[in-house]
Amino acid sequence: MTALSTRSFYIEQVHNVTVVCFTVSSIVDPNYEYVSDELFELVEDVTANGPIQVVLDLGSVRRIDDWGLAMLRAFHETIESHGGTTILCRIPQSVASVLSSAGLKDSFNLRETRGEAIWSF
Repeated sequence: MTALSTRSFYIEQVHNVTVVCFTVSSIVDPNYEYVSDELFELVEDVTANGPIQVVLDLGSVRRIDDWGLAMLRAFHETIESHGGTTILCRIPQSVASVLSSAGLKDSFNLRETRGEAIWSF
């Protein structure tokens, strides 16, 4: 298992799965932009080394707004467009409520734990 760290998250490689563990407590305007920039820099690395299996661990995220949801959705769609899969896990109730209110809960593959997310590949 290897790890890499950025301002917004750290990355662990577990077998063939890239696990992105957010360290920020909110993905809202105004920090949305730097979180998004760092996340999309990761896309190039992940898609170059297939297979593309990504787990986004949202355990530390307590607040998310429409900008944050748009970022997650765009990341998910970008990974899918490269033939990959993204799973969200450890979603706090506050974030799950925003996903539900926006009608996006069914748009993502969701798991309760990191282990469950990793082993589902």
